[in-house]
Amino acid sequence: KAETGEAWSGSDVSRAQPTRRRPRESGSATYGLSVDRRLGAFSAALGLSWMAEDRTLLGGRFHDSFGLMGADTVFLEAQAGWEPGADWRFGAAVRHGQTRARDGGQVAPGSQLASTAWSLDVRRRGVFAAADSVAARISQPLRAENGVLNLMLPSGYSYETLLADYGIRSLSLAPTGRELLGEIAWQGPLLGGQ
Repeated sequence: KAETGEAWSGSDVSRAQPTRRRPRESGSATYGLSVDRRLGAFSAALGLSWMAEDRTLLGGRFHDSFGLMGADTVFLEAQAGWEPGADWRFGAAVRHGQTRARDGGQVAPGSQLASTAWSLDVRRRGVFAAADSVAARISQPLRAENGVLNLMLPSGYSYETLLADYGIRSLSLAPTGRELLGEIAWQGPLLGGQ
């Protein structure tokens, strides 16, 4: 698969309106390959993809003063499913990413992070009627697990040369919280529709 896209920031659009100039876009491109296989009641898929971002880091924007030149991310994805009978299906999926911010501006070499997403789901057919189904899922959206953004920042000032000294400072990108989502869905015939 291959896809490209552009995103506009609301603040960029607001700043562009009074001057009638076109807001800056943040482009991205993703290229991937996946294989899947079904063996009886079991199914599995494995995928590898590369995402290149022009001005963002995993979709996140930084102030222009950082000079972020974009990022490259490699994702490894795996999915598995099991249907022990005609009415049941169990599934699991995991996605792991390794992101490297491109050097440039205030962003120094070695800026990288690891991210993970996963989900577990179950579906049962024929719960309230012959043609309905109930499904439940618990998942974690893509989350930065660990990593740093290295920034070249002023670290001192020399009164002899009247110049600032610069050094690399690391900004941790690892969150302390965790977001979990739970979903329950029913599908079935209702008033002549689904």
